[in-house]
Amino acid sequence: MNTVGVIAEYNPFHKGHLYQIEEIRRRTGADYIIIAMSGDFLQRGTPAIIDKYTRTKMALSCGADLVLELPCLWAVSSAEDFAAAGVTLLEKTGCVDMLCFGAEHHELTLLETIADILAEEPEDFSRRLGDHLREGMPFPAARSLALTEYIASEALSETAAGLLANDPDSAAGSAHIPDLLACPNNILALEYLKAIRRRNNTLTPLLISRRGAGYHEEDIRHPMASATAIRQALTGTQSWADSAGLDAMPDAAADILRDCRREYPYTDPDDFSAQLAYLLLSLSRQQLAQYQDCNTELAGRIKSLLPEFHSLEQFSGILKSRNLTHTRISRSLCHILLGLTQEDYALGRSLDYAPYLRILGFRREAAPLLTRLDACAQAPVISKLADASSILPEDAAKLLSHDIFAADLYEQNLARRAKKTARSEYSRGLVII
Repeated sequence: MNTVGVIAEYNPFHKGHLYQIEEIRRRTGADYIIIAMSGDFLQRGTPAIIDKYTRTKMALSCGADLVLELPCLWAVSSAEDFAAAGVTLLEKTGCVDMLCFGAEHHELTLLETIADILAEEPEDFSRRLGDHLREGMPFPAARSLALTEYIASEALSETAAGLLANDPDSAAGSAHIPDLLACPNNILALEYLKAIRRRNNTLTPLLISRRGAGYHEEDIRHPMASATAIRQALTGTQSWADSAGLDAMPDAAADILRDCRREYPYTDPDDFSAQLAYLLLSLSRQQLAQYQDCNTELAGRIKSLLPEFHSLEQFSGILKSRNLTHTRISRSLCHILLGLTQEDYALGRSLDYAPYLRILGFRREAAPLLTRLDACAQAPVISKLADASSILPEDAAKLLSHDIFAADLYEQNLARRAKKTARSEYSRGLVII
C-alpha cells in the first residue's frame, strides 16, 4: 500500500492544492493520500475563513482519502513546531511512506543541504545566530543572515558549496539565501526536512514546485490564484469579487463553499476582538507573559498600548516593532485568545507532539486505509470524540481539550453571527463522502 502524506491548512482549498494532489497521483501512483490539516485556527495566528469540517469536505471531494486534525497547539505555532508536529503525526499513522510538500524553489537537494545545517546547528552557525539575536534582530532575519554568512565561510563542505554554486536558482551561491528564506513555502519545506532529519524516520520527501501565483500575490485573475487573493475576493465588498473568488477554486470545492455560505458567514480575525479585549484587560502583565510567544517585552507593550485597542487586527499593527514581527504578534494574541501557555507547549513536546490521531473525515473507498491505520498507528486513533476520555491518558486528554475549546470558540462566533444554535464539538460527526 503506497501512501503519501501532506501537511496543509486549505484556507481555502484552491487549484494549486488540487494540482498538488493530482501530481502526487501521477508521480507516485499513490494508493492513498492522508492530509494532516489544521483545525479552525491557523499557523499565522488567525482563524480560518471557513470551519475545519467544510475544509475537510473540500479536501476529500478533490482527491484526498483521509483527513487528520493537526492539534491546535501546533496548528497555531511557529513554522518549526508546525512542521515537526505534522511530520510526527504522519509518522505515527504507521502507514505513510512519503511526505509531499510544495516550495517556491525547485531543487530538493539544495533544500536538504540547507536543512541539514539548520538541523545540526554547527557551532559556527549557532554563534553567528546568537550574535545577531543579541543585536536585536528578529529571529527570521537573524537566521537568514547567520546562514548566509555560514555558507559563505569555509566551514561548508566542498560538496554542499558546489550545490549552492551550481544551482540555477542560486548562481551567486550564498547571496541568494535571503531570497530563498523569504518565501513562506520554502521556509516550511526546510522545516519539514529538518523534522525528518531530526526524527530519523523513514518518510521520503517529495517536492512539488509551487505553480501559479506567489503566496502573497493578490491578483484574483491569475489562472492559479493564491489563497490570499481568494480570501480577499471572497470577503470583499465589490459585487463581482465573491464570484471571482469561487471561480479561482476547483469546482467541487467551490460548490461546497457555496453551500456553507448560504448558512454561515466567513470568519475574520476581528470577529474575536471583544473576547481578546476582555482577556487583555483582565490579565496582568505577569500573566500575559506566561502565554506562548508573549514575553515580558510584548506583555508590557500590550498593557501600555491597550487604551488604543479597537480591534484585533488594528491592535496587532500598533504592537508591531523593530524586533516584533506582525506574524509573531498575531500568533501571541491568538495564544492568549485560546489560552495556550508556555507550560502547555512544554507538555506537548514531552508527549512527542502527537499523542493521538483524530480523524476529521475520509472517503468510503479508503476503508482499507482505515483498517491499516487501526493496525499500525503508534498513537490512539480518535474517530468519535466522546470515546477520547476512555482511551487517552490524562496529559494527552489535556492537549485534546485545547482542540475542543478552539473549535467551540470558533463555532460560537459562527452561530452568533448566523443567528443559529451553536453546534458542540462533541455533536459533530465525521465527514464521509
